[in-house]
Amino acid sequence: MRATTLGFFVSILALALACSPVPAPTPPATPISQATSTILPTPTFIPYTTPAWFREAMLYEIFVRSFSDSDGDGIGDLDGITSRLDYLESLGVNAIWLMPISPSPSAHGYDVIDYFAVNPDYGTLEDLQELVAAAHARRMWIILDFVPSHLSDEHPFFRDAFRNPSSEYSDWFVWTNEAHTLYASFAGIEDMPRFNHFNPEVVEYLVQAALFWLDLDGDGNYSDGVDGFRIDNATFPPQEFFSTLRQRVKAVDPEAVLLGETWVHNPADLARFFPDQFDALFDFPLSELLQGDQNFNGDGLLSGKKRSGLLTVLLEEEGKRFPEEAIALRFMSNHDTNRIASEVAGDVVRERLAAALLATLPGPVMLYYGEEIGMLGQKGGPPHWDNYRREPMDWYADQEGPGQTTWFRPEDRWNQPDDGISVEEEETDPESLLNFYRYALALRRSRPALSRGEIVILELEVSGAGPWGFIRSVDGETLVAIFNFADENREVTIATFPFSAASLIDLFTGEVYPAAEVDEPYPLTLPAAAAVLLGVSK
Repeated sequence: MRATTLGFFVSILALALACSPVPAPTPPATPISQATSTILPTPTFIPYTTPAWFREAMLYEIFVRSFSDSDGDGIGDLDGITSRLDYLESLGVNAIWLMPISPSPSAHGYDVIDYFAVNPDYGTLEDLQELVAAAHARRMWIILDFVPSHLSDEHPFFRDAFRNPSSEYSDWFVWTNEAHTLYASFAGIEDMPRFNHFNPEVVEYLVQAALFWLDLDGDGNYSDGVDGFRIDNATFPPQEFFSTLRQRVKAVDPEAVLLGETWVHNPADLARFFPDQFDALFDFPLSELLQGDQNFNGDGLLSGKKRSGLLTVLLEEEGKRFPEEAIALRFMSNHDTNRIASEVAGDVVRERLAAALLATLPGPVMLYYGEEIGMLGQKGGPPHWDNYRREPMDWYADQEGPGQTTWFRPEDRWNQPDDGISVEEEETDPESLLNFYRYALALRRSRPALSRGEIVILELEVSGAGPWGFIRSVDGETLVAIFNFADENREVTIATFPFSAASLIDLFTGEVYPAAEVDEPYPLTLPAAAAVLLGVSK
């Protein structure tokens, strides 16, 4: 029997948090550490220019443990990723986000034991240096997951301070009793104690950890280190901490990106993290509209279950709320959500619809590993929980071969041998989801209107619910993208077409459409659960 989604995991807090087994109760006491610590001064606001390279990024999220195994132990590693750069390049990826790579007692790695080392399961610091150098040689960027909110209860500083109020690290954590036996923790999980960010020593420790990864060989040349960080659980630490972190990072590498995981539900709440804390933020409001509840399937717009007009409302609100320099990263799923293939019940037509939308939306976009081949995955029960969302990348039809990871193979896993979902099975099939992603992302790279064009929402006259679209244009190139989220064909009229053309072509399918006149109505039929990208037929 396949793993099933558990209803009692619908608490908003638990949904927004990274990877946890069973939460322990949070002690109902008032934290005492903050009251005894120095309150950090608010840093002077500095309006940094966000990194230009990230504005056109095609980011690929990798759970290292599951991606590619170079040494045959069944666990993915850094050398394994280096060996797959050809694959990533062929997909159109130009930036990679590595989930936590530091030593940790857990599989997921979000409880860090040592902020200045590489998890031995994944290799060595030299292996990371080689990966970064190989990526940079291909004009690809690497960002690391950085976890400043909490750490592992096995971290030596916490172990020294636990039950020991006289410890030199006593004020590094948020204790809830005088004996230092109770403490605030991430989502109430006692394995992940919270840092006390009101202690300047904690702030300096975390800043130095970030600077360490930006300069991997310690020679003061920050061009050979990683290119920034995805900041985990960024809604918890205070603004002053993130302002300080950004200033210190930008002082050594102005092009380093700080990408915040601020899991909030509307543009107004998202906007408040931009001005002096982060260069970019995940667009969780958009993801939630497209996907629905990340713990349940079939309830989002990609499944045809919400009104497409909500996209207009959301994007217009973001345009009003976000500062001009803000970068919103668009994505369909990630390691904390059910996978898109599971959300749409394995409907490849709707998976292609998701790919088309991702390839045409403005701003940088992100792909979760395996999404491009249609891997399934949804939250399971004990003891594996989120591992069902992070199953080994399927390289081969029979799930056996060089580089295949095997660390997680329960009988009820979602991805099985010979299920039609693997790189091997899809590589040579021109109609496969993998090759559609390759084509759609190549379009995004080659068409300036898609990579950096302005967006204007289309005015549509439709025969029923479901259709929605926009215009992307820059430097004289204009493209019209229209999406039908409904299960039926829809008759659509574009109220005023944006340009004249003797004939049009759907860049996704090659189908030729009749002539269009600027500012005139343009009727067409949209297939069910499909996307049309209209440009000038040459």
